[in-house]
Formats: sequence, C-alpha cells, structure tokens
Amino acid sequence: MTASTQALSERELTLHHWLHQQFNDYELQIDSLPGDASFRRYHRLCLTAKAGEQGQANTVTEPLRYIVMDAPPEMESIVEFVAVDELLAATINVPTIIAKDMTQGFLVLQDFGTTEFAHLVADAPAEIVDNYYKQAIDTLLQLQTIVPAEAQLPHYDAAMLEREMDLFSDWFIPYVGVPFAAPEQQCWQALKQAVIEQVLAQPSVIVHRDYHSRNLMQDCADAERLGVIDFQDAVIGAYSYDLSSLLRDAYVDWSEAQIAGWIQYYSNQLASANIAAEVSDITVEQLTYDLMVMGMQRHLKILGIFVRLSERDGKARYLADIPKVMRDLLVELTWLSQQNDSPIAAIATEFKAWLEDMVMPAFKQKFAA
Repeated sequence: MTASTQALSERELTLHHWLHQQFNDYELQIDSLPGDASFRRYHRLCLTAKAGEQGQANTVTEPLRYIVMDAPPEMESIVEFVAVDELLAATINVPTIIAKDMTQGFLVLQDFGTTEFAHLVADAPAEIVDNYYKQAIDTLLQLQTIVPAEAQLPHYDAAMLEREMDLFSDWFIPYVGVPFAAPEQQCWQALKQAVIEQVLAQPSVIVHRDYHSRNLMQDCADAERLGVIDFQDAVIGAYSYDLSSLLRDAYVDWSEAQIAGWIQYYSNQLASANIAAEVSDITVEQLTYDLMVMGMQRHLKILGIFVRLSERDGKARYLADIPKVMRDLLVELTWLSQQNDSPIAAIATEFKAWLEDMVMPAFKQKFAA
C-alpha cells in the first residue's frame, strides 16, 4: 500500500486494512477526494498488480481504478445507498458495487472518472450545453420509468416537506438577522401549507433528490452515458423535483429562455417515455406551474441547508452559492404571484413582499449581493 500509515486516524487504518484484505494481490494507492455535504468521505483507489503476479509473460497490466466510500455507521448509513443502487442499476447508469462491508460502512465502487456534468457545460457553446441538458433530461426520464410501487423507499410526505422548509426559518433567517415575529410566522405557516398541498397533488415518481450538475458524471468508460451518483436519499415524491434540481441548479446559472426550452423538451419527451399516464398527460403549462411550486420548496430548504453547513459543520464554501439560490427563489415567487387563478398566488405575493422589504436589505448586506 503506497499511502503512508503515519498520522492516519484509527478509522483510516481500519479502512486501509479492509482494502488490503479485499485486494491482496495488488499494490494499493489511495488518494482522498474533496468532501461533500455529508459526513461521508471519498477516496480514489488505484490497484496495480504486484510484481510477479501480472501473468506468465510478466506483462504490465493497466491499473484498476475505483472509488471508495467511507461512511461512519454512527454518522451515515450505507444501507440506503446499496438498496437504491440495486433498485436503479437496471434502468440508469449508477456505479457498480465492487466490494462492501455493511457493518463498517465501507464501499468500493465503479469509478466514472473526474468529469462532472458541471465541467461538461462550463464555457461550452450553447448548442453543446443544450445537447448535454437534453441527455440529462433523457436520463431523468429513464429514472422516472421505475414504478414507485415496486420500490421500498420513503415517501416525500407532508412532514418531510415541512421539515425541509423549516430549515429556512431555523437557520437562514437567524443568520441574516431579521425579525420573525407573529405576523411573519403567520405568513410563513400559510405559505408552507399552500406549498405542501400543491406538491402532494403532483403525480409521484422515484425522486433522486439531488439531481444536479455535481451528481452527474461523464462515464470515462462510455462517454455516451451519464453516470448518476449520490442517490442514497431517494424517495417517492413529486415528479417535478428532480427536473427543478437540474434546471435551477445552485451551482450553474442559465437564462430563463434556456430553462423554458428544456422544460418544453421534457414535456415533448413525455409522450414517448414509458411513464405513468398521470405524468405523461401533463401539459407544459401545468409542468411549468408544478416546477415553480416545487422549486420554491427546494430553494427555501437549500438556503437553510447551506447556512447550516457553514454554521454547524464548518463548510463555509457553501455560502458562496446562496445568492444564486435566492435569485431562483425570487424568480419562482414572482412568477407564482402573477398567476391570479392559482391557489398559491395570494400567499406567494404576501411572502414575496415580506422577503423583499425585510429580508433582502439584510441579505444584501450579509452577502454583498
């Protein structure tokens, strides 16, 4: 094993020992990768056949490369990851599990490479960007062909939807330091209730729940397919959630005209997609409305999550993405407040007024936005 055992934690030593047992015929090189928003740690594993074990002709074989997931059981479970991987594997391109230790929380996974979807679209010509997003939408539609009733997944129910939105009031509002007294609380409760009712009325599919530019990869073994990662939090929920995650990503920014074009593409593809009729029959107008409502719920949640990641977990880098999330939230609130025949228009208008009058001045000062 080429990685030095000096200064390694007990956890790291345990992982190294386990990997050595799994791949005893190889020299191991382990390189740690940047962390994500969870307590999981990732490493890139390179396996090179030991001298004298490369075949009778002693020819040098290409190294094998894998991704190692280290999920401390007391902090993160790999049970969900393994279960969802097995559920999705027949339909979309998810990492093959090479080795696992469910007790210790170790996984060795297929390595898709280093090219994220975000890298593919960064500074690319408009036509190339458009093609990649259509490929991501096609992959999402394949995911949505899985019958929810056949999946042993939690439901994205009212309690979960509200708990996520409460991250906004519990973390974001205190961080920007604005009053949240009785009148604001009343408006907030009414908004949450309206959002929950509208979201639960949407058709249900399998929801990846983090389907965006950092969780889609160009498969280094098959550039024509996108690899899908970080799916362990999958649920059964609103069909619009993953499309909202993709099109109003916290990490990349597109014009409203581009987003509208991709919404239209998703709508056009529904007719030929093998998805339940309650989804395939949805008009582009209804799709747009559903995306705005779902996106509002998601962006309220993300504002709270990014602050929590900074304040509680010491991951301040997520604060830099908050202005983009706030812009998306304001787009959605503005659009919904203009839908006069919508059951959510009035409360969206009231909440938007409070956000603009009370929150945005403090927000702009805090984030210099």
